[in-house]
Amino acid sequence: MDRGDHVQRDRAAHVLAHLFMHQTHHRGQAHAMLAGTAVAPPQLDEFLMPGDAGFRTADMAALGWSERAVYGED
Repeated sequence: MDRGDHVQRDRAAHVLAHLFMHQTHHRGQAHAMLAGTAVAPPQLDEFLMPGDAGFRTADMAALGWSERAVYGED
């Protein structure tokens, strides 16, 4: 990773773990900021498990995606 004054080298697994944790932090920040307003915080969790398909139906439709196109066949 280019840090401006040097190139930092880390294992991909460490970088991915950091990125996943960092995005969780920002989801929490967004939720906390909205919770202090009249705007109800939206659903911020990701529904990725096959049994969660019903929870993502509207989002998938809005994007023009289908379960089969994104996740393939079971």
